[in-house]
Amino acid sequence: MLGEIINQFRPDLAKYEKFYRHVHQNPEISGLEAETATLVASHLQNLGFEVYTNIGGHGVVGVLKNGPGKTVLIRAELDALPILEETNVPYKSTKRMIDRYGNERPIMHACGHDMNMAALLGASELLQAARERWSGTLITLFQPDEEETGGAQAMVNDGLYDKVPVPDVMLGQHVVPLQPGQVAVKSGPVLVAADTIKVRVTGGPCEGSMNPQICVDPIPLAMRIVSQLEGYIRDNIGIEDDASVACWGFHAGIPGNDYVAYTDFLLDVKTIKAEVRKEVLEVIEKKIRQECREAKTPKEPVFNYSVRAPLTSNDADTTALVQSSFDSYFGSDSVLMELTRACEDFSILGSQHGIPYTYWNFGGSSKQDGEMPTNHSPFFAPAIEPTLKAGTDAMGLAVLSFIAQ
Repeated sequence: MLGEIINQFRPDLAKYEKFYRHVHQNPEISGLEAETATLVASHLQNLGFEVYTNIGGHGVVGVLKNGPGKTVLIRAELDALPILEETNVPYKSTKRMIDRYGNERPIMHACGHDMNMAALLGASELLQAARERWSGTLITLFQPDEEETGGAQAMVNDGLYDKVPVPDVMLGQHVVPLQPGQVAVKSGPVLVAADTIKVRVTGGPCEGSMNPQICVDPIPLAMRIVSQLEGYIRDNIGIEDDASVACWGFHAGIPGNDYVAYTDFLLDVKTIKAEVRKEVLEVIEKKIRQECREAKTPKEPVFNYSVRAPLTSNDADTTALVQSSFDSYFGSDSVLMELTRACEDFSILGSQHGIPYTYWNFGGSSKQDGEMPTNHSPFFAPAIEPTLKAGTDAMGLAVLSFIAQ
């Protein structure tokens, strides 16, 4: 029955193909998505949604009330990445922007948020056209600043749920290099939790000497620490628990200085289990403090912790309903989602209210065999069809699973 609704009310996707090409060619970096936000807001207004803009930055939300029933929130992301595009598609991005840190960067939709947006708009039009077949409230949300995982919290902090109803369920999807037309979902953990640790190791000046350049050299010390952390976690946590640490930034020295006073490095820590996350963070700090003591640094290392993204773990009941609809409609193209080391802040949209959610992937590989470019690759450009149709249908099906009459 749900499949019949999808096939009857699916809009002409040519307009969303055009939208996709335009946004791909005109990407905007995290926190600076003003033109993209204006474009999606215009689409929602034309569909008759009540539209709210500039939530948590450039966040856009459309609300379609259609009688009594559940409230369902569906979400896509607005932002692109500071990556130089190397695809050969005719709508390739050559855009450059000054980011919010003052750096000029090449910009590309290397993650697929352009396709996620196009599919969400397509599904929103489908559901708007099929109003006679469902009852409830639809919230279509376009989140800014997902790539730096700050946008979801910013929208909540900016009073998202003072403006729109608190949903009963949240649904999110993401294009990935599966075969085009496939969808992949499962209950439980699907994306890892990610923590950021900013560490400062100080080398001088040191007590007992007026010559800081003969104190501890923090560069080789920091390099040794970084190179040992992954193995140290394996030895102390074990390989049976999925945990990793990577260095995402390293800076030392100031031009014109005679010595290096300190080294700063940035660690990205990914885990799946809450108890393992706590233990991993403790093990990392213990190791760094131990190395600094043995090197006789003049100061204790400094740690600044922040949560980049929580664990994304699909609600069992919600996901069972979505998966059943996918299996029925997509058949053999409905596959089991694999846990990946990517992370997301989608769940933050509902964490304050304990809103159950389901997050899935849909396929958009541009190659049928051989190596496939992954998300965040400069060569990532999903095949527009049947990717767009699959994403539109999947989101429409998922929503109707909760509100169809």
